[in-house]
Amino acid sequence: MKEPSIDDLVQLPEAVALQRHFDARNLSRLRWLLTLVTVLALVGLAAAVAGAARVSAMRVGFYVANVVAVLGFIAVFRERFFERYFRQILVAYFFVQMALPSLWNISSTDFSLQMAGLFPLVLMAFRLRVLEYLVLYGTFWVTGVLVRTGAVAGVVLVGGATASGTTPAVSDTGTAVGLSVALAACLIGAVAWAQVDRRRFVAVWRREHSRSRERLRMREEIEYARKIQLSMLPQAPPDIPWLDLSAASLPATEVGGDYYDIFRLAPGRLALVIADVSGHGLASGLLLSGVRSCLYLLEGDLAAADAVGRLDRMVRRTTDRRTYVTLLLALVDQDAKTLAVTSAGHPPLLHFHAATGSVDEVGSGAPPLGTFADPQYVRHETAIAAGDLLVVYTDGVTEMRNDHAEDYGDERLRRAIARAAPGRTAREVRDSVLSELANFKGSAEQADDITLVVARLR
Repeated sequence: MKEPSIDDLVQLPEAVALQRHFDARNLSRLRWLLTLVTVLALVGLAAAVAGAARVSAMRVGFYVANVVAVLGFIAVFRERFFERYFRQILVAYFFVQMALPSLWNISSTDFSLQMAGLFPLVLMAFRLRVLEYLVLYGTFWVTGVLVRTGAVAGVVLVGGATASGTTPAVSDTGTAVGLSVALAACLIGAVAWAQVDRRRFVAVWRREHSRSRERLRMREEIEYARKIQLSMLPQAPPDIPWLDLSAASLPATEVGGDYYDIFRLAPGRLALVIADVSGHGLASGLLLSGVRSCLYLLEGDLAAADAVGRLDRMVRRTTDRRTYVTLLLALVDQDAKTLAVTSAGHPPLLHFHAATGSVDEVGSGAPPLGTFADPQYVRHETAIAAGDLLVVYTDGVTEMRNDHAEDYGDERLRRAIARAAPGRTAREVRDSVLSELANFKGSAEQADDITLVVARLR
């Protein structure tokens, strides 16, 4: 039974947490007590063996009983029932230790040797309930004061001494009164310190419990925000006869800063958008929701030359100077066999030519959205053909680091696409690139969100 941490205890009801805390502390102190009792018992046995002619069976039995009790504790320390009934076992142990020496009529010298006379003081270091303190101190008072001073009528001592059946005179009234006062002081001190420790622990537990509930509430809200963000991404590739499309978005935290979407502008024309907010987490997710709303407001005008510029002006109203958004807008026209790319600080689109096997970059330059720089966004156009592959991604792909702090880099990505593209579907190319990226990363942690969108012209 190890001492539970406060993080474990705040998950329990207050009363159960308090008892678990006190049980763990009591067990730690019990180990020290058992070590001392064992040493004293062995010393007593050694003294008994050295003076065997003057040793009574009661003394030897008491020493042996202490050693056996310690061995019994060691044997059951890790048993489940010991943890479950630890407090009751502890009270029973103290009861025996505080009662037997007097009932067995062991002499005061032996009583001191076994430290039983100090158990009222030792008990103050343990945290029990008030009723348990009363039982234990009452037991010691009855056996250690009344019985040993002969103040109880008709008491038969186990060691063989028998009371006369009438109320005898107190043999040492001063000793009895002194012991009674000392026991009362120990009882009051033990109860008072237990109450102080209880109030101190309860105050800490309630504070941490409140914090734990707040953390749980925040985790639930973050999880809810994550579900909302994931719902903003396309749930399945669009059914476009002339385009095979596959995508994956892997956030680095619960709420990522990457976003992609597909807008069908006409039967043979679509807009592919990918965006990346600086950083990741709740703030990035909130800004992305604003970007998505702006895109849907501009959906009918995404083909316009100033679409990204208008989007920039809208984003400025929803962010501050410390947060920006990189974005790439790709217009794919199947009828005209053209690709038009406008980039706002985003990594370029990679265009794999099926005819030549080469990989070109399309779209670069211009600051990100929301930088208050009043930039001019330029549209780059190129021809496309059936079988060509278009790949857009966020910088989390190329900036992925391995165990040696090396970046994956643009060149590795282009080579991976060139190897995987010939004769494969968009999904197979996507999986191949992500698999190579995972092998490169090794055991290093993912530091940034990763989004990869692959489209093949049929």
